[in-house]
Amino acid sequence: MIDQLTIEKILDAAGIVDVVSEFVTLRRRGVNYVGLCPFHNEKTPSFYVSPSKGICKCFSCGKGGNVIHFLMEHEQMSYWEAAKWLARKYGIPYTERELTDSEKALQNERESLFITNQFADDFFKDQLLNTERGRAIGLAYFRKRGFRDDIIDRFHLGYCPDSPDALASVAIAKGYSRENLIKTGLCYERENDGSLRDRFHGRVIFPVHSLAGKIVAFGGRIMNADAKVAKYVNSPESIIYSKSRELYGLYQAKQAIVRKDRCFLVEGYADVISMFQSGVENVVASSGTSLTPGQIRLIHRFTNNITVLYDGDKAGIKASLRGIDMLLAEGMNVKVLLLPDGEDPDSFAQSRGATEFQQYIDSHQVDFIRFKVKLLMEDAQDDPYSRSELIKSITQSISVIQDPIVRSVYITECSQIMKIDERLLINDVNRRQREQAQSVPQPAQSVQQSGSQDTAQIPEAGTQGPESAESGDEKAPEQQLSPEEKLRQQVRGLKQEGFGPMMDKERLLSQLIVRYGGRVMCTLQTDDGDQSITVGQFIVQSLLNDGIGFRHPVYRRFVEIMSGHLEEPDFNSQKFFMSHPETFVSLTAASLMEERYQLSKLFKDNMPTDDEAHLLKLTRHIMADYQMEVVRLEIKKTEKEIQEASLDNLASLQTKYQQLLQARSELSKTLGERVVNL
Repeated sequence: MIDQLTIEKILDAAGIVDVVSEFVTLRRRGVNYVGLCPFHNEKTPSFYVSPSKGICKCFSCGKGGNVIHFLMEHEQMSYWEAAKWLARKYGIPYTERELTDSEKALQNERESLFITNQFADDFFKDQLLNTERGRAIGLAYFRKRGFRDDIIDRFHLGYCPDSPDALASVAIAKGYSRENLIKTGLCYERENDGSLRDRFHGRVIFPVHSLAGKIVAFGGRIMNADAKVAKYVNSPESIIYSKSRELYGLYQAKQAIVRKDRCFLVEGYADVISMFQSGVENVVASSGTSLTPGQIRLIHRFTNNITVLYDGDKAGIKASLRGIDMLLAEGMNVKVLLLPDGEDPDSFAQSRGATEFQQYIDSHQVDFIRFKVKLLMEDAQDDPYSRSELIKSITQSISVIQDPIVRSVYITECSQIMKIDERLLINDVNRRQREQAQSVPQPAQSVQQSGSQDTAQIPEAGTQGPESAESGDEKAPEQQLSPEEKLRQQVRGLKQEGFGPMMDKERLLSQLIVRYGGRVMCTLQTDDGDQSITVGQFIVQSLLNDGIGFRHPVYRRFVEIMSGHLEEPDFNSQKFFMSHPETFVSLTAASLMEERYQLSKLFKDNMPTDDEAHLLKLTRHIMADYQMEVVRLEIKKTEKEIQEASLDNLASLQTKYQQLLQARSELSKTLGERVVNL
């Protein structure tokens, strides 16, 4: 565990725009930056990054926080893993205590698989460059393909020896576990004797990197042309690798994709490498799998524009058209580049220089809808049935396009090209859209979607996320719920009891604690001299004097933490709460930093210009608003008690009731303005 002071140094050094930009394309909007949210599927940007506050926030799904929270959610790191990642990135020295057994158990499995893959990557590279057979077979193959040494190094290309257990024997000797070698898919057990066998023996190696640069998988191409085995073998899926959510070459290409605002999509490893070497660096591959929504969203984080490269194989093109419709449905601008007959991206890039290749791309890439119409019309000819199928296929593609103007343009153009009444196309597109809308299940509304912002979106350090309860009416057992889901249940229970408005006031006071807890709001003259009163001191002392405490568990924790720092001079509440190691505290603090107050006209007209006077009036007003809510609930409770009271208790209850009414009257005089939190 890293100490609090070092965490604050890390957050001071880590520019949130710098870090987030490694994973999301950001564009400046005023003083902030905006991009597509990396945590959910969206077509218009709602993910904002505030460099001045050091926080990010998606105003659609609600996820965000400081730079540590972002890494935790995006890279599935624990709090301490994210902090160490940033410390290494910015060269900040740190010390940490030895982790407990339970902490190690939570972290080690994923990290151990990454470490095992890194060992394998080093082993494959060493075999390629520093062994006689590696140079004679693997390196000779890559050079025959025209790959330069710098490109071989850039993509970590390697070679696995012919010996069936070359990697396994070295790994076991160096202390890598048999279990992890199997989990990563580097090795598998033989059925007859249970011995380990290398999955990639006798193959050249293509590592697959995550967006952060970690190696999650490998692909291997056989070198023995006579071998009766698959030409390519890939790592099986594991807890660190899902082929539907990875794209080969994206780690190397992401900066070029942002710079060029376009991504080229090809099929294989060699296609990516050859195009990259030719100067077209903004290229990725689906690695032989059908395009998936997860892969599309990866690309969409960096650009709206994609060009799909095809060779002249019509059967292959038609088989991939469904994937293009998925790109359109995701709101992407799709173009198609058809290569000359007999060429694929690898051979085409190898036979031409960067300039010639780029010129060919610029002059031959075409809009997908027009390409599809032309392709299918060549087959339809004058056959009525084929033409009807063509129309259905085209209207299906147009119907998934989100922009109504783009849809309208395509309908008009397709009507002219296919010589079909435009109204027929419009009707069919509308029908398909209705069918699509009816077929999409409506998700249950979450706490966050219903407008609540009561809990953090990211679990406590060391957890990987909320465990999903099985569908049905029964509640999940208590021990199966994640910490944040338990918190949500507690908050929902309080709301059902009628404490929702009170917790809204608690949120406003917590917001003052986070933003201004250590700031002086007024100075009192006493016999001992002037005494400065901070916002945190005023709130904590007011709650103590009234004998009341917050209902909401997170906001109550803010008060507890603040009460331990009341006497610290120049206490920086923003930095302290934003860097707090309790994740639900720091994440909620980040959310409170993002929100703003909206004042009524009366309050604005009488707003003091002096900073301390401003804080004094604002803090006293919000505290009075909270006290009014407490009194309102107590009046309601007392009225019910009076109705049910015996004669012995009636007098005391009536006295209490009159006191509450008097308190309400006094507070009403104070509350001449309303403060609303958005």
